[in-house]
Amino acid sequence: MFYKVRTESKELKIMKSLNARKNLADKEVRYFSNLRKGYEGEKHFDQLLGEGLQCDCLILCDLLLQINNSTFQIDSLVITSNKIFAYEIKNHEDDFIYDGKNKRMFKKPDYEVPDPYIQLKKNDQLLRKWLQEKGFGDISLVYYVAFVNPRFTLYQASPDLPFIFPTQLQRDVIETLNSNSSKLTGRHKRLADQLINSHIIDSPYSQVPTYSYEELRKGITCAQCNLISVFVEGENCICRNCGYKETLRNAVVRSAEEYRLLFPDQKITTNTLQEWCEVVESKRRISRILVKNFKKIGTNRWIYYE
Repeated sequence: MFYKVRTESKELKIMKSLNARKNLADKEVRYFSNLRKGYEGEKHFDQLLGEGLQCDCLILCDLLLQINNSTFQIDSLVITSNKIFAYEIKNHEDDFIYDGKNKRMFKKPDYEVPDPYIQLKKNDQLLRKWLQEKGFGDISLVYYVAFVNPRFTLYQASPDLPFIFPTQLQRDVIETLNSNSSKLTGRHKRLADQLINSHIIDSPYSQVPTYSYEELRKGITCAQCNLISVFVEGENCICRNCGYKETLRNAVVRSAEEYRLLFPDQKITTNTLQEWCEVVESKRRISRILVKNFKKIGTNRWIYYE
């Protein structure tokens, strides 16, 4: 059913790390918060599909595609036997007002968000062009904005808009999709494979701030609360803040992957990782973990790990 599963984006992973290791500006904190909240809403939608769908379908999450030098993102796409359903997922909370005449959506007194209908129309047009170019233009496409937060209300929105509200998710998503009783064919799978192969990994919309190794706080972040409050006790790492316990091996491997994410052009060495983790005193312990979990390159003083 889930043909392309959802994972945390590169931007969200980096921002999560930077949030723990440096003092972010207010604008950067808002960016991180929006990324995290958007991901939580998308995971909620995935859960809804996973628990409710019984039809033969292929679900592709978080696609970033390009057509005619225009890049567009699809939060969730469901391929059924006779139709493609695409969803723009929004996790807004509280009471909003929709001003269709002036293309505005806002929360009083002065919090405004981009009009989701304009975004939907643009993505709909680009996806249709992409499907036509790849030879799938004959398959029917419908595109919706799905508001998934149960604490969300939108006033003054026309019922003709392709909006699905929290109370309508079961009926307008699950029941609509389950009404497709026919089986998929090899052509549907070829379409899904084409979409995945065309997926762009690095988003051109990234707003990740610049950073340097020197300015980042060193130490092991807690896998649960994400604070740098971890100490080593025997074969485990324990968080002073929330008490979460993790094996030293897992914590060091996770820290190495975090370092590689933040500094992809730098080599991972025993010395580098010991400085990055800070709380692991023994280089030998770090070296043993790296040897068992990464590919060893080079010899003697020039050893590094990939």
